[in-house]
Amino acid sequence: MYKIFVFIFLLFFFANGHAQNMSNTAMVEQNSTELYFDENWSDLTKYGEKAIAKGYDYFFLRTRVGIAYYQQKKYKKAVRHFEKAVQFNSGDKLALEYLYYSYIFSGRESEARALVSLFPVRLKYLINPPKNKIIESVYCEGGVSSGNLYNIYANTDINGPANIYGEATITKSMQYLHFGLNHQLGNKLSVYHGYSNIKIDLTRRIGIYLKDTLDNYNLTQHDYYLSCIQQFKHFAISPAVHFINVNFGKLNATKNLFTNKYVFTKKDTTFINYATSLSLIKNIGIYTYNLSAGFAQLNGLSQIQAGLALTYYPFKNTNIYGTSSLVYLNENYTNRIISIQKVGFKVMPKLWTEIGITYGNLQNYCENNAFVVFNTGDKILYKCGISITSPLFKHFEFSMRYDYFNRENIYYRTNYLNKVESLTINYKTQTIIGGIKWKI
Repeated sequence: MYKIFVFIFLLFFFANGHAQNMSNTAMVEQNSTELYFDENWSDLTKYGEKAIAKGYDYFFLRTRVGIAYYQQKKYKKAVRHFEKAVQFNSGDKLALEYLYYSYIFSGRESEARALVSLFPVRLKYLINPPKNKIIESVYCEGGVSSGNLYNIYANTDINGPANIYGEATITKSMQYLHFGLNHQLGNKLSVYHGYSNIKIDLTRRIGIYLKDTLDNYNLTQHDYYLSCIQQFKHFAISPAVHFINVNFGKLNATKNLFTNKYVFTKKDTTFINYATSLSLIKNIGIYTYNLSAGFAQLNGLSQIQAGLALTYYPFKNTNIYGTSSLVYLNENYTNRIISIQKVGFKVMPKLWTEIGITYGNLQNYCENNAFVVFNTGDKILYKCGISITSPLFKHFEFSMRYDYFNRENIYYRTNYLNKVESLTINYKTQTIIGGIKWKI
């Protein structure tokens, strides 16, 4: 019985390690210092977290625990402790330096820039953080899109059994180009704006009795996008506005009631739409929260949009992350829910990839703080895709993404009762876009 008692006592002793030595601050200081000099980072984080939970919370302990997480490349965990250490002593260069790089390696560059304002002169000289520039970076991207809708219509009788009248607007391909500039206006404010040009090749097909009339035409879209990020002490806000100018000339057929014949006319159409967005970003430990809202006027309809996104970093760094989002969209008092799921991970030292799916009716939906606007004439049922990003050199970053869309197109025909009816065709499109970012 005595041997069993001794065995249980020793087991309890070794399982708790240093945890029992927390009778006072001096003991916590001694034990955490020993673990620090032994570079026993794993045990130091466990011991430090337990000590802090018991109320032993002071500058040196927070700094040691932060360094222990940093050495394990758990930068998002390290941030919390260095932030607390800086609260205890805002002038300590070691804590400020570690916090700065923890922000950088956590993908929180705007917070790292804002922290520079607290640096003493000597620390600024040692770290030499990026200087604020009128033009901080230049970004250019472009791509193409194509689908199978034209081939589907080649085998579709749009007149139907009545052979009276049918009409369809068929999307064939799209070309896209964007050019933008980022401006760093102080440590806490950055502004991005850019111009986009979209050209869509379409065919207007009108079938009257047994004769088809085809008209090939282009839709041209000019976009201007403006957004900024203002970093505050505990969060950031990012307002954005997106202006859209659309031009096209479409063939139409009108029936003359006196001659009972159809008359063809081509009408040029031009209109301006816009979309706005406001995002609030908050980092808490290994989570990033993004609360967004927006208003838009697209294709003669009004849209109100609100969403919440949660990004989770399971390994306390940016090597692997997952993002789940829900978006509420109200369009002229009709409600929709859109769900988004993304997973990203580091493939190689300089290569990240992200895969994701967006499910829901995406027609007139805005994503990425209104940078992307799906002001399409066809319904989008869902999209999925994959992207890669690679900072190949110090000032050069390359990206590419592929998206697959499932869409619906509607065409109209006259039935035996001389009434117009609508029919739906399901089709697919694929988009490839490549981008280059040059940091000046």
